[in-house]
Parts: sequence; C-alpha cells; structure tokens
Amino acid sequence: MADEQAGHVTCRWGVIGAGRIARDFVAGIGASRSGILAAVASSDRARALALAAGAENAAAYGDYAALLADPGVDAVYIATLHPQHAGLIAACAEAGKHVLCEKPLTLTGAEAAAAMEAAAAAGIVLVEAMMYRFQPQTECVRAALADGLIGTPLHVDVSCAFTTVLNPGDRLFNPAAGGGAILDVGCYAMSFARMVAGWTLQDDAVEPAELTGGGHLCETGVEDWAVARLVFPGGLTANVRTGIRLADTSQAHIYGSEGHLHIADPWTPGKGGREPRVMLSRAGDNEGRLLPCASAPLFGAEIDAVWDARDHGEARVMSPRDSVATMRSLDRWRRAAGAG
Repeated sequence: MADEQAGHVTCRWGVIGAGRIARDFVAGIGASRSGILAAVASSDRARALALAAGAENAAAYGDYAALLADPGVDAVYIATLHPQHAGLIAACAEAGKHVLCEKPLTLTGAEAAAAMEAAAAAGIVLVEAMMYRFQPQTECVRAALADGLIGTPLHVDVSCAFTTVLNPGDRLFNPAAGGGAILDVGCYAMSFARMVAGWTLQDDAVEPAELTGGGHLCETGVEDWAVARLVFPGGLTANVRTGIRLADTSQAHIYGSEGHLHIADPWTPGKGGREPRVMLSRAGDNEGRLLPCASAPLFGAEIDAVWDARDHGEARVMSPRDSVATMRSLDRWRRAAGAG
C-alpha cells in the first residue's frame, strides 16, 4: 500500500537502472507532489547503493527481481537500455507495479502492443516518459489549436536532434543496444507530429496514412540522422527530422490556414530557468505575440501523471494507445531510413 504523508497518499517509487537518466529522475522526484524514492535496482549493486544513498530508508538491490518483489514499491521507473524495456514492463505488470518507462517505450510496435495488453490485463498504469507531453507548454499549444488561433492546422515541421562524436562503443551507435537516432530522439519528433494530428482528428492512436523518408547509416549500421514526410488522414502533413550527429535546432512549427505557432523548445520547457516560449503569428499581423505558458518540474509532472492515473488506468494526456501508434510509426521510419 502507498504511504500516507502530510494528509495525502504518496507513491513509493522503485528505479530500475542507475545511469544518467536514473540519476536525473531521483534528483527530480522531490519536485513531484506525489512521489518518494523507495528502492533502486541495478545489475551493479554498488551503483544502486550510491543512487539510493540520498533518500532516507531507500533500499538498494543488485537485481531487478528483488525490487519487483518489494511490497514497499508502488510504481517503477524503467531507466535501462531500450532492449530491456519490453521484458521489464511485462515483469512489472506481473508484479502489480505501475510503470513509467523511459522512451522509446519498446523497440518495436509489436512489443509496445504486447506491453499495453500486459498492463491492461494486470490493471496497472503504463506511461511512456515523454516528459514534454505532461508540461503546461504542451497544453498551451493544444488550447491554441482548439481555440482556432491559427485556423485549421495544415502542416507540422519538427525536429529533435543533437550532434556527438561517433563512438562505436557508445550505446547510441550500438545496434544491439537499440542505438540510432530514430529510437533515441526521433521518437520525440514523431510523437509531436502524431500528437497534433491526434488533436485535429480526435484520435490519439492516429498513424500516418503515408510515410516516406530516408537517412544516413554510419559505420556501425545505425542511422545517425533521418528525415521523413508524413501525410495523415484528413490531409495534415508533417516533416520530421532527427539525428545524433546532426546540428539541428530542435524546434517545432505548426502552420495553419490563419497563422503559425513556433515552439522554441518543445522538449524541455523551463529547464535551467528558461521560460517556455510559444510564439503566435497570425496572418496579416505585423508582429507575433508570446502566449502565456507556465512550466512544471520536468520529472515531477510525469511522476504525478502516473499516480493521478491509478484510478482510471491511463494518463490523461498520453495513453498507451498513443505510445503504440508512435512505435508503429517509428518502425516504418526506420525501414524507410534503411535501419529497420
């Protein structure tokens, strides 16, 4: 059972994995209103001990099964390499633990569908950790479109990319570790384009009716950059770009029949004290204007979304159906880029 603290129910989190993203999660859990750290598991128990040391009474395990058997854990954050996600989600479902799983949810659309089915059968909440989806900035964009501020949405242009040195030993460039740009950060761009299409069509599981694309395979055989053009039912189009050796700006634009939205930082609004920036430019206006957008703790917002969803099975802004449709679309993009 979850803890009672200060008059409210608190979710006790277990963290599987002890790498950088797990450390960021543990550092951010205190910014949630619902979560505390209860346990950490790593194949290297010394790393689990080091990560758990900052939390009072947090357990440290040298294997994942021990954490899943801990009755003091209500929900699990999966922060392992991509290929382990599907099996761990299934194990969490069997153990009755709610799940927040790092992106991408799995390696393939088929694995994602199986994960969704396992979660539903077990009655647990399954949420993919696309943290931008839980931010007030994203709700600001949704509301702007719903209010018709740019008329009918017609086209999306979105990128998520960075550039790093090719290192065959790094998981980013290792096919066996689920490496490549599309799975690592292209999932964000595809998710965003699908999100806008889903709002427009009122279908959170919508997939592109057409997808064409390409990319570049580096010497290890994974794509280090890729692009795709999408056409959705109803006619909305999108261009998506990604790369792990691509010096892109990682911005988003939504063009409509009467105006344009520019989102300067779609993925980590508010990070480092930067203010969210959603710029509205309407046809005929000489100048654009910033839309008022708040920010919320990046990890805290998704942590709270999992706990808030426990009574109705899925997060309000991002369902497992949504994640499955993104994974299925990524399958197609990887094939188009020669990596699938």
